[in-house]
Amino acid sequence: MSLGTTNYPLQAILFDMDGTLVDTEEVWWLAVAQVARELGHELTDADLPEVLGRPVEHTAAHLRRVLGAEDSAVSAVSEEMLADALQREFTARVERGVEPRPGAVELLDELSRAGVPTALVTASPRSVADIVLRTLGIGYFAVTVTADDTDRSKPAPDPYLAAIHALGVRPAACVAVEDTPTGVASAEAAGCRVLAVPSLAPIPPAPGRTVLDSLKRADLPLLRSLVTDAAAGPYFLTASLTTRNARVGEPFRATVAGLLRGAPESAPVTFAADHGAQWVEVSADGTLRGTPSTEGTTEVTVTATDDAGGRARITVRIPVVGADEPLVRELKVMSWNLWFGGTKVRDHRDKQLRVLLEADVDIVGVQENHSTSARELAEALGWDHHQAGENLGVLSRYPIVARHGSPDPGFYGGTGVTVRLDSRANAPQEVVLWSAHLNYTPYGPYDACFEQLPVTHLVEHEASSGRLGQMRDILTAMAGQLADRDTTPVLLVGDFNAPSHLDWTRATAPLHGGYGPVGWPVTKAAEDAGLRDSYRVAHSDPLREPGFTWSPVHEAHEDGSGRAEPQDRIDFVLYAGARLDVRDATAYVSGTNALFPDVAGNDWPSDHAAVLTTFALRS
Repeated sequence: MSLGTTNYPLQAILFDMDGTLVDTEEVWWLAVAQVARELGHELTDADLPEVLGRPVEHTAAHLRRVLGAEDSAVSAVSEEMLADALQREFTARVERGVEPRPGAVELLDELSRAGVPTALVTASPRSVADIVLRTLGIGYFAVTVTADDTDRSKPAPDPYLAAIHALGVRPAACVAVEDTPTGVASAEAAGCRVLAVPSLAPIPPAPGRTVLDSLKRADLPLLRSLVTDAAAGPYFLTASLTTRNARVGEPFRATVAGLLRGAPESAPVTFAADHGAQWVEVSADGTLRGTPSTEGTTEVTVTATDDAGGRARITVRIPVVGADEPLVRELKVMSWNLWFGGTKVRDHRDKQLRVLLEADVDIVGVQENHSTSARELAEALGWDHHQAGENLGVLSRYPIVARHGSPDPGFYGGTGVTVRLDSRANAPQEVVLWSAHLNYTPYGPYDACFEQLPVTHLVEHEASSGRLGQMRDILTAMAGQLADRDTTPVLLVGDFNAPSHLDWTRATAPLHGGYGPVGWPVTKAAEDAGLRDSYRVAHSDPLREPGFTWSPVHEAHEDGSGRAEPQDRIDFVLYAGARLDVRDATAYVSGTNALFPDVAGNDWPSDHAAVLTTFALRS
């Protein structure tokens, strides 16, 4: 089922567990009360906010403060000891049995029959969640997020954002079902509509929040009605984003306006800061400006409101480095063939933006740009861009200060840019990146797997395909930059339409139609010029980690013969220079995706996997 094609705006229901679906909130309270009582403290209503809906570590820290203040004799009890005692007491009580809340199973059955995706989002550890799921039935939930799965638990939005990301839905089209003020705060911070069914602590109604006294009064029509207004109004493509780095004492600027959707033209939108650091000002047009005074990650919640009363929120995280620190120490670089600009997939531009935001990438070399993709993506993100002809482009969250190569190299070829990562006069940082796309035919893996050509003929055929000449032309254009690579790092990314000589070895012959080794000349030419393959630096064994980028959607060859499509690694992030160290590299695909030709509803808007490499950047 494609979530984007449902007849209703509702995309998913996200359930809290303790006190919402099962009667464990009372069990948790009793467990905490027992541990506290043994140490001489009786719980009261004043303890409610520190116990209900909270992870065990938070409650343990609260009890430690209370106990230390009341009795110095128990002040030596550590938070770790308290957390262990609380967990043991709670788990023992849960194992004795828990009961579903009235109406819980009936609502889960109704949602299951209707095909509405559900997630379990709990502040309990997975060990407890697994016990409870045996009572409820794990088959109800497409995703489960526990206290073990995110760095921050409720009331932070992280658990709900993790579930939203895993389901591939947008927050405004989800209803979170909660029973505590802590859980409600978490869900609302993530941008969800909330159905509150209070257990022990009262929860007042509020905009975007509906309060019922029992799940027996909840059904699918009600849940659908809760998101109708949200789906018709504005929403952001993501609940949160991380900007480029800022530095103490230097002006900073970013924008979120290009990520807003759903606002009617007749209802102009105004952006404003909901809460966050005082140094960040949010203009009515969605621009964030300011000069930070302290280092660390700054979070700002931006609200977009239209004249019709629709509202959307996004959390913006701004990493701030110290005044004397390099602006960029870690650089994420991606190569991505967009597949006719992504046009084979519905809502491709928004899906591309989500990919870039989720990957938190810094520089992207694109192929199959389809004339406008690089510009449109960059404008939505507030980034710099370069387009060379109809096919090649580069996106960068840091300024592009120079362009290299022909402004229109033709469909196949390469284009380059210089990106200024840091403008400090005493220690500037720049990198050069080229994006390349080489001719697609004849294709070496087809010659091997379908035509069974001898290895010598494979290499000769590859050399005469045009790809080797195109690679040599690009390397010639890069020669001066490669010579200076230890001062300014150099990257060559792209879809080479050719395998790597590092992958077709004797050991990997079973992956490649029995062939190996094969000295594919295109990648050898790049290696001879001093470029290293970042994926193979990160993953040296091509048998265990082949890193295939062609193709996540093609398992059968397109000619209808039923032959298996040869899988291979034909997209690359190559690099040169002493200032770059590879931390990680991956063949990157996200979301839920069907095979060709049924790809229109896919989350991933390409027929290639991207290559995403994280580099450590030396000063």
